[in-house]
Amino acid sequence: MSKYSSTKRVQEIELMKGIAIIGMVFVHILEGSIDYFTDAWTLPGSIPYTLIEFLGGIPAAGVFTFAMGWGVAFSDRATPKSYLKRALQLGLLLFYVNFFYAILPGLIDPGHFGAFLDHPWAVIGFNIYSFAALCMCFFALMKKLQDKPYVRLGICITIIVAILVTTILVKPESFSGNQWVATILGIFVRQNTYSWFPLVPWATFPIMGYGAGILYRKWNNRKKFALTSLVIGVVLVTISQLVIQLNDIRNAAMNPGWVEGIDYYALTFWNIICAVGIVCLELSLAFGIMTLTKGKLNSVLSFMSYNVMNIFVAHWLFVSPLFVVLIKVTSIWSNALIALCVLIVTCLLVKFVTTLKKSKE
Repeated sequence: MSKYSSTKRVQEIELMKGIAIIGMVFVHILEGSIDYFTDAWTLPGSIPYTLIEFLGGIPAAGVFTFAMGWGVAFSDRATPKSYLKRALQLGLLLFYVNFFYAILPGLIDPGHFGAFLDHPWAVIGFNIYSFAALCMCFFALMKKLQDKPYVRLGICITIIVAILVTTILVKPESFSGNQWVATILGIFVRQNTYSWFPLVPWATFPIMGYGAGILYRKWNNRKKFALTSLVIGVVLVTISQLVIQLNDIRNAAMNPGWVEGIDYYALTFWNIICAVGIVCLELSLAFGIMTLTKGKLNSVLSFMSYNVMNIFVAHWLFVSPLFVVLIKVTSIWSNALIALCVLIVTCLLVKFVTTLKKSKE
């Protein structure tokens, strides 16, 4: 059993964010050359691809958004105004990332990457920032209602229920009209392939993280929290997978991407249940790892965790220009080596910039 103060960084979350960063970089590099891998669809060759796609799915984006809500639960000094300011910053970052992702490769090699010319609405689609900005607006409201815990709880429960009901009633990619309109609507509910993180169902994760963080602080007991997460995770993943397999439902949470010709952005009801279970299992696994290592990973993880947004933003500086090279890569090991180099160089760049800023203060 271990106690902690409300201001102390939580080791399990730092490890999960570290894993998320690694999965994020590797999957973005992988998807730059996936069509050129000859053994990506057959066993045993598909195993490394499946692993990278899985780690770059819920354990990456799901954990990032979960950690967003978790951090709010620990942000005692934040104000509604600071969250609204953060929302504006994240909204602007959407265009920065979309430039590097959707436009820059086409400027470098228009022969292979001319998608933006044909699909200009991509500049307002893609990526996580529009979703994150909306979440920050929600957390501004939560901070405004800080003295009304039952009202906050009621709002969170209502939103989660609404999300689950919406995933049952609304089919993804159902809009067939103007694609600019579809992409804007896709910020809220999935409407086309440019809507990567629609508010429904992705708001599940930050709200879940917010509630989990409050519970963690209230219990003040890491072991109890980890065991509870383990039980919840086992139950949710087991039940959801039984339903998914028996009813032949798209298995986006467990097998994202090319494995079944689907993507994990448009999670269905049972995939949400499975995804929440995966995050709970990762929480308990992170507790076990951090307990066994006895703080040996703390320095590296604290850097990655504290700079998670900087690393996310900076890695696109290398990933997007590499797309013109990755389309010629036909080996998973070469691809993984490139991803490892990008991860190291990105971390070094962020370390250099943060050190430079501190020296000027």
